[in-house]
Amino acid sequence: MFTTRDFLVMAKPKKSVVSPRKMPAQDRSRAMVELILEAAARVLVKDGYEAFTTNRVAERAGVSVGSLYQYFPNKGALLGELMRRHMAELEHRFEAILADAADRPLAETVRALIEASVRAHLIDPELHRVLSEEVPHLGAVDWRDDFGKRCAERVRAVLEQRRSELAVGNLDLAVYLVTTTTETAVHDAVATRPEDLRSGALADELTRMIVSYLTGKPLAARRPMRAAAE
Repeated sequence: MFTTRDFLVMAKPKKSVVSPRKMPAQDRSRAMVELILEAAARVLVKDGYEAFTTNRVAERAGVSVGSLYQYFPNKGALLGELMRRHMAELEHRFEAILADAADRPLAETVRALIEASVRAHLIDPELHRVLSEEVPHLGAVDWRDDFGKRCAERVRAVLEQRRSELAVGNLDLAVYLVTTTTETAVHDAVATRPEDLRSGALADELTRMIVSYLTGKPLAARRPMRAAAE
């Protein structure tokens, strides 16, 4: 089982030339960084990656480019921090769910993980789309790679604990299918079936499908317990 300490160790950012230049130490500096990052998110959503520049972000934030460069040396550093925060929020939710996964029925854990993914996608769906689909690989600070690997490791650890309940033989393949199916379905549903996300219907059906696949036993259908966006 992964602990909070494990999470903090694995979530440490990698050093790179596109990492933030320095971390703000004072309240005023922290406020400026938050202003810059919020402006960066809005510029990215409005104009897309191809038109995303530090000049546009500085203008939107109402600060000089020089002030922006004190904390972010280039647009890669801005994008990397936006991505880090987005992924860290989802990973924090996953960690909280998996911390007591051994004490709950498998279906409850699967459902909770799916709901966590749904909520993360619904917080700022257009920003999530641009970060996922338009932003190219950022090298050492591309949090998508490490996030995917860590999530797969966590899911595999949970399935290892529930070996006696599973009908699947190849855990690595099962983890791939479960994580890829969930991410693909939730990501696509943001644009094509938002009501099914918010009502909890998609989480219900994904849970039934995944648990039935893992255990080889059908999971009865039920009405959504709650809206996933709550």
